[in-house]
Amino acid sequence: MHFHRRLLPIILLVTSSLLNACTQQSVTLAYISNQGDNTISVIDTKQQKVIDTIPVDKAPVGIAGSATLQRVFVTNVDSQNISVIDTNSNKVIHAIPVEGSAVGIAMAPNDKTLYVADWYSNRVLAINPKTYAILNQATVEQAPAGIVVSPDSLRLYVAARDSNEIVVLSTNDLNIQYRIPVGEHPFGIHVSADGNTLYSVNVYANTVSIIDTQSWEQTVINVGDHPYCAVASPDNKTLYVTNTLDESVSIVDLASQKVTATIDVGETPEGISYDAINHRVLVANWGENNVSVIDATTNKMINRITVGDKPRAFGQFILNKK
Repeated sequence: MHFHRRLLPIILLVTSSLLNACTQQSVTLAYISNQGDNTISVIDTKQQKVIDTIPVDKAPVGIAGSATLQRVFVTNVDSQNISVIDTNSNKVIHAIPVEGSAVGIAMAPNDKTLYVADWYSNRVLAINPKTYAILNQATVEQAPAGIVVSPDSLRLYVAARDSNEIVVLSTNDLNIQYRIPVGEHPFGIHVSADGNTLYSVNVYANTVSIIDTQSWEQTVINVGDHPYCAVASPDNKTLYVTNTLDESVSIVDLASQKVTATIDVGETPEGISYDAINHRVLVANWGENNVSVIDATTNKMINRITVGDKPRAFGQFILNKK
Protein backbone atom coordinates (compact mmCIF):
# COMPACT_ATOMS: atom_id res chain seq x y z
CA MET A 1 0.00 0.00 0.00
CA HIS A 2 2.86 2.34 0.82
CA PHE A 3 4.39 1.49 -2.54
CA HIS A 4 1.24 2.55 -4.44
CA ARG A 5 0.87 5.78 -2.47
CA ARG A 6 4.43 6.76 -3.36
CA LEU A 7 3.85 6.03 -7.01
CA LEU A 8 0.58 7.96 -7.20
CA PRO A 9 2.09 11.49 -7.51
CA ILE A 10 4.46 10.26 -10.21
CA ILE A 11 1.63 8.58 -12.12
CA LEU A 12 -0.47 11.76 -11.90
CA LEU A 13 2.45 13.90 -13.09
CA VAL A 14 3.16 11.65 -16.08
CA THR A 15 -0.54 11.48 -16.95
CA SER A 16 -0.84 15.25 -16.78
CA SER A 17 2.21 15.70 -19.00
CA LEU A 18 0.86 13.27 -21.58
CA LEU A 19 -2.52 15.00 -21.61
CA ASN A 20 -0.87 18.39 -22.07
CA ALA A 21 1.22 17.06 -24.93
CA CYS A 22 -1.83 15.57 -26.62
CA THR A 23 -4.01 18.65 -26.22
CA GLN A 24 -1.35 21.26 -27.02
CA GLN A 25 -2.07 22.87 -30.35
CA SER A 26 0.01 25.00 -32.63
CA VAL A 27 -0.82 28.69 -32.93
CA THR A 28 -0.65 30.44 -36.27
CA LEU A 29 0.35 34.09 -36.05
CA ALA A 30 0.54 36.84 -38.65
CA TYR A 31 3.11 39.59 -38.13
CA ILE A 32 1.93 42.73 -39.96
CA SER A 33 4.40 45.57 -40.50
CA ASN A 34 2.75 48.99 -40.10
CA GLN A 35 4.95 51.49 -41.90
CA GLY A 36 2.97 54.53 -40.73
CA ASP A 37 3.28 54.04 -36.97
CA ASN A 38 6.43 51.91 -36.70
CA THR A 39 4.77 48.87 -35.19
CA ILE A 40 4.06 45.19 -35.85
CA SER A 41 0.51 43.95 -35.30
CA VAL A 42 0.44 40.30 -34.20
CA ILE A 43 -2.71 38.48 -35.32
CA ASP A 44 -3.91 35.11 -34.08
CA THR A 45 -5.19 33.86 -37.43
CA LYS A 46 -7.59 31.30 -35.95
CA GLN A 47 -9.24 33.84 -33.65
CA GLN A 48 -8.86 36.53 -36.32
CA LYS A 49 -7.86 39.23 -33.87
CA VAL A 50 -4.81 41.28 -32.90
CA ILE A 51 -3.24 39.86 -29.75
CA ASP A 52 -0.16 42.09 -29.49
CA THR A 53 1.46 45.23 -30.89
CA ILE A 54 5.25 45.46 -31.06
CA PRO A 55 7.11 48.79 -31.43
CA VAL A 56 9.99 48.60 -33.92
CA ASP A 57 12.18 51.15 -35.69
CA LYS A 58 11.22 53.59 -38.45
CA ALA A 59 9.19 52.53 -41.49
CA PRO A 60 8.95 48.73 -41.14
CA VAL A 61 8.19 46.98 -44.43
CA GLY A 62 9.63 43.49 -45.00
CA ILE A 63 8.83 40.45 -42.85
CA ALA A 64 10.46 37.03 -42.54
CA GLY A 65 10.27 34.46 -39.78
CA SER A 66 11.45 31.11 -38.51
CA ALA A 67 9.33 28.90 -36.27
CA THR A 68 12.40 26.79 -35.46
CA LEU A 69 14.50 29.76 -34.38
CA GLN A 70 11.47 31.46 -32.77
CA ARG A 71 12.34 34.69 -34.50
CA VAL A 72 10.75 37.26 -36.80
CA PHE A 73 12.89 39.71 -38.74
CA VAL A 74 11.63 43.12 -39.89
CA THR A 75 13.28 45.51 -42.34
CA ASN A 76 13.05 49.14 -41.20
CA VAL A 77 13.65 51.29 -44.27
CA ASP A 78 14.23 54.68 -42.62
CA SER A 79 16.26 53.34 -39.70
CA GLN A 80 18.53 51.29 -41.99
CA ASN A 81 18.31 48.21 -39.81
CA ILE A 82 16.48 44.94 -39.16
CA SER A 83 14.51 44.40 -35.97
CA VAL A 84 14.82 40.91 -34.46
CA ILE A 85 11.71 39.79 -32.57
CA ASP A 86 11.62 36.89 -30.10
CA THR A 87 8.30 35.20 -30.89
CA ASN A 88 8.01 33.78 -27.36
CA SER A 89 7.87 37.22 -25.77
CA ASN A 90 6.98 39.27 -28.88
CA LYS A 91 9.72 41.72 -27.91
CA VAL A 92 12.50 43.22 -30.02
CA ILE A 93 15.78 41.75 -28.80
CA HIS A 94 18.24 43.15 -31.34
CA ALA A 95 18.68 45.49 -34.30
CA ILE A 96 20.93 44.45 -37.18
CA PRO A 97 22.45 47.53 -38.88
CA VAL A 98 22.16 47.56 -42.68
CA GLU A 99 23.50 50.55 -44.58
CA GLY A 100 21.27 51.55 -47.47
CA SER A 101 17.62 50.61 -47.60
CA ALA A 102 16.66 47.04 -46.73
CA VAL A 103 13.19 46.22 -48.11
CA GLY A 104 12.69 42.59 -49.16
CA ILE A 105 13.68 39.87 -46.71
CA ALA A 106 13.47 36.06 -46.69
CA MET A 107 14.56 33.19 -44.46
CA ALA A 108 16.04 30.07 -46.04
CA PRO A 109 13.82 27.03 -45.33
CA ASN A 110 16.76 25.33 -43.61
CA ASP A 111 16.88 28.30 -41.18
CA LYS A 112 20.60 28.79 -41.72
CA THR A 113 20.61 32.09 -43.61
CA LEU A 114 18.59 35.29 -43.73
CA TYR A 115 18.61 37.15 -47.04
CA VAL A 116 17.96 40.87 -47.42
CA ALA A 117 17.47 43.01 -50.53
CA ASP A 118 19.06 46.46 -50.20
CA TRP A 119 16.92 48.57 -52.52
CA TYR A 120 19.14 51.67 -52.86
CA SER A 121 22.55 50.01 -52.97
CA ASN A 122 21.54 47.31 -55.51
CA ARG A 123 22.80 44.47 -53.38
CA VAL A 124 21.69 41.33 -51.57
CA LEU A 125 23.03 40.41 -48.14
CA ALA A 126 23.33 36.98 -46.53
CA ILE A 127 23.09 37.16 -42.72
CA ASN A 128 23.54 34.56 -40.01
CA PRO A 129 20.15 34.59 -38.19
CA LYS A 130 21.71 33.49 -34.90
CA THR A 131 24.82 35.68 -34.66
CA TYR A 132 23.55 38.46 -36.97
CA ALA A 133 26.88 38.54 -38.79
CA ILE A 134 26.88 39.43 -42.49
CA LEU A 135 28.17 36.32 -44.26
CA ASN A 136 28.23 37.51 -47.85
CA GLN A 137 26.84 40.08 -50.27
CA ALA A 138 26.34 40.45 -53.99
CA THR A 139 25.44 43.24 -56.41
CA VAL A 140 22.02 42.75 -58.02
CA GLU A 141 20.94 45.52 -60.37
CA GLN A 142 18.64 47.28 -60.37
CA ALA A 143 16.51 48.07 -57.32
CA PRO A 144 16.13 44.57 -55.81
CA ALA A 145 12.70 44.27 -54.19
CA GLY A 146 10.97 40.95 -53.58
CA ILE A 147 13.18 38.07 -52.52
CA VAL A 148 12.51 34.38 -51.90
CA VAL A 149 14.51 31.18 -51.34
CA SER A 150 13.81 27.85 -53.04
CA PRO A 151 12.41 25.08 -50.79
CA ASP A 152 15.74 23.20 -50.94
CA SER A 153 17.57 26.39 -49.83
CA LEU A 154 19.91 26.21 -52.85
CA ARG A 155 18.62 29.11 -54.94
CA LEU A 156 17.83 32.71 -54.17
CA TYR A 157 15.35 34.54 -56.40
CA VAL A 158 15.35 38.34 -56.51
CA ALA A 159 12.94 40.67 -58.34
CA ALA A 160 15.07 43.43 -59.89
CA ARG A 161 12.43 46.11 -60.26
CA ASP A 162 14.20 48.63 -62.50
CA SER A 163 15.87 46.10 -64.82
CA ASN A 164 12.64 44.13 -65.34
CA GLU A 165 14.08 40.72 -64.52
CA ILE A 166 14.33 37.98 -61.94
CA VAL A 167 17.91 37.36 -60.85
CA VAL A 168 18.73 33.80 -59.76
CA LEU A 169 21.67 33.33 -57.40
CA SER A 170 23.35 30.32 -55.83
CA THR A 171 22.97 30.44 -52.06
CA ASN A 172 26.39 28.79 -51.69
CA ASP A 173 28.33 31.82 -52.91
CA LEU A 174 25.72 34.38 -54.11
CA ASN A 175 27.01 34.06 -57.66
CA ILE A 176 24.42 34.94 -60.28
CA GLN A 177 23.29 31.87 -62.24
CA TYR A 178 20.51 33.24 -64.45
CA ARG A 179 18.70 36.42 -65.37
CA ILE A 180 15.07 35.90 -66.39
CA PRO A 181 13.38 38.79 -68.27
CA VAL A 182 9.83 39.44 -67.03
CA GLY A 183 7.24 42.20 -67.31
CA GLU A 184 7.80 45.82 -66.39
CA HIS A 185 8.50 46.64 -62.75
CA PRO A 186 8.56 43.23 -61.00
CA PHE A 187 8.09 43.64 -57.27
CA GLY A 188 6.50 40.78 -55.34
CA ILE A 189 7.84 37.27 -55.93
CA HIS A 190 6.77 33.82 -54.78
CA VAL A 191 7.92 30.23 -55.26
CA SER A 192 5.64 27.19 -55.12
CA ALA A 193 5.90 24.72 -52.24
CA ASP A 194 7.50 22.11 -54.51
CA GLY A 195 9.96 24.64 -55.92
CA ASN A 196 8.98 23.97 -59.53
CA THR A 197 7.23 27.26 -60.23
CA LEU A 198 8.20 30.87 -59.66
CA TYR A 199 5.74 33.76 -59.75
CA SER A 200 6.79 37.32 -60.61
CA VAL A 201 4.29 40.14 -60.04
CA ASN A 202 4.91 42.83 -62.67
CA VAL A 203 3.44 46.11 -61.39
CA TYR A 204 3.47 48.33 -64.47
CA ALA A 205 2.60 45.52 -66.88
CA ASN A 206 -0.44 44.44 -64.84
CA THR A 207 0.70 40.84 -65.24
CA VAL A 208 2.10 37.84 -63.42
CA SER A 209 4.86 35.77 -64.99
CA ILE A 210 4.53 32.04 -64.22
CA ILE A 211 8.03 30.59 -64.60
CA ASP A 212 9.17 26.97 -64.77
CA THR A 213 12.29 26.81 -62.57
CA GLN A 214 13.83 24.00 -64.62
CA SER A 215 13.38 25.23 -68.19
CA TRP A 216 12.79 28.94 -67.40
CA GLU A 217 9.88 28.92 -69.81
CA GLN A 218 7.15 31.28 -68.72
CA THR A 219 3.48 32.04 -69.21
CA VAL A 220 2.20 35.58 -68.70
CA ILE A 221 -1.31 36.21 -67.43
CA ASN A 222 -3.17 39.51 -67.04
CA VAL A 223 -4.42 40.45 -63.60
CA GLY A 224 -5.71 43.69 -62.05
CA ASP A 225 -4.36 47.23 -61.99
CA HIS A 226 -0.91 47.63 -60.42
CA PRO A 227 -0.48 44.14 -58.92
CA TYR A 228 1.91 44.01 -56.00
CA CYS A 229 2.35 40.60 -54.35
CA ALA A 230 1.22 37.00 -54.84
CA VAL A 231 0.94 33.75 -52.92
CA ALA A 232 0.06 30.24 -54.10
CA SER A 233 -1.91 27.64 -52.17
CA PRO A 234 0.28 24.83 -50.76
CA ASP A 235 -1.05 22.41 -53.42
CA ASN A 236 -0.14 24.96 -56.12
CA LYS A 237 -3.65 24.92 -57.56
CA THR A 238 -4.57 28.54 -56.86
CA LEU A 239 -2.66 31.81 -57.00
CA TYR A 240 -3.80 34.93 -55.14
CA VAL A 241 -2.59 38.32 -56.43
CA THR A 242 -3.08 41.72 -54.76
CA ASN A 243 -4.01 44.59 -57.11
CA THR A 244 -3.23 47.89 -55.42
CA LEU A 245 -5.20 50.25 -57.67
CA ASP A 246 -8.15 47.91 -58.19
CA GLU A 247 -8.45 47.32 -54.45
CA SER A 248 -8.84 43.64 -55.19
CA VAL A 249 -7.31 40.17 -55.19
CA SER A 250 -7.22 38.20 -58.44
CA ILE A 251 -7.76 34.46 -58.03
CA VAL A 252 -5.91 32.45 -60.65
CA ASP A 253 -6.66 28.80 -61.43
CA LEU A 254 -3.16 27.48 -62.10
CA ALA A 255 -4.30 24.45 -64.10
CA SER A 256 -5.92 26.66 -66.74
CA GLN A 257 -3.70 29.68 -65.91
CA LYS A 258 -6.72 31.96 -66.00
CA VAL A 259 -8.25 34.45 -63.57
CA THR A 260 -11.44 32.80 -62.32
CA ALA A 261 -12.59 35.38 -59.78
CA THR A 262 -11.82 38.80 -58.33
CA ILE A 263 -12.41 39.68 -54.67
CA ASP A 264 -12.82 43.27 -53.45
CA VAL A 265 -10.72 43.47 -50.31
CA GLY A 266 -9.86 47.04 -49.35
CA GLU A 267 -7.93 50.13 -50.32
CA THR A 268 -4.40 49.52 -51.65
CA PRO A 269 -3.89 45.83 -50.84
CA GLU A 270 -0.18 44.97 -50.69
CA GLY A 271 1.26 42.03 -48.71
CA ILE A 272 -0.46 38.67 -48.92
CA SER A 273 0.21 35.33 -47.22
CA TYR A 274 -1.43 31.89 -46.96
CA ASP A 275 -2.41 30.33 -43.64
CA ALA A 276 -2.18 26.62 -44.45
CA ILE A 277 -3.39 25.53 -41.00
CA ASN A 278 -6.68 27.43 -41.06
CA HIS A 279 -7.06 27.57 -44.87
CA ARG A 280 -7.18 31.33 -45.05
CA VAL A 281 -5.48 34.04 -47.07
CA LEU A 282 -4.55 37.28 -45.31
CA VAL A 283 -4.18 40.58 -47.18
CA ALA A 284 -2.69 43.80 -45.74
CA ASN A 285 -4.64 46.84 -46.96
CA TRP A 286 -2.26 49.81 -46.82
CA GLY A 287 -4.96 52.41 -47.46
CA GLU A 288 -7.49 51.18 -44.88
CA ASN A 289 -5.29 50.10 -41.97
CA ASN A 290 -6.71 46.62 -41.87
CA VAL A 291 -6.14 43.03 -42.93
CA SER A 292 -8.71 41.22 -45.04
CA VAL A 293 -9.28 37.52 -44.36
CA ILE A 294 -10.27 35.27 -47.27
CA ASP A 295 -11.62 31.77 -46.72
CA ALA A 296 -9.48 29.71 -49.10
CA THR A 297 -12.09 26.94 -49.30
CA THR A 298 -14.76 29.27 -50.69
CA ASN A 299 -12.61 32.18 -51.90
CA LYS A 300 -14.90 34.59 -50.09
CA MET A 301 -13.81 37.42 -47.79
CA ILE A 302 -14.98 36.64 -44.26
CA ASN A 303 -13.45 39.36 -42.07
CA ARG A 304 -11.43 42.55 -41.78
CA ILE A 305 -9.06 43.01 -38.85
CA THR A 306 -7.99 46.50 -37.82
CA VAL A 307 -4.21 46.89 -37.49
CA GLY A 308 -1.76 49.80 -37.34
CA ASP A 309 -1.17 52.69 -39.72
CA LYS A 310 -0.20 51.88 -43.33
CA PRO A 311 0.27 48.09 -43.13
CA ARG A 312 2.69 46.66 -45.72
CA ALA A 313 3.46 43.06 -44.63
CA PHE A 314 5.90 42.53 -47.50
CA GLY A 315 7.05 38.90 -47.40
CA GLN A 316 6.02 35.65 -45.77
CA PHE A 317 4.41 37.10 -42.64
CA ILE A 318 2.56 34.04 -41.27
CA LEU A 319 4.34 31.85 -38.72
CA ASN A 320 3.10 28.57 -37.29
CA LYS A 321 4.21 28.36 -33.66
CA LYS A 322 4.20 24.98 -31.93
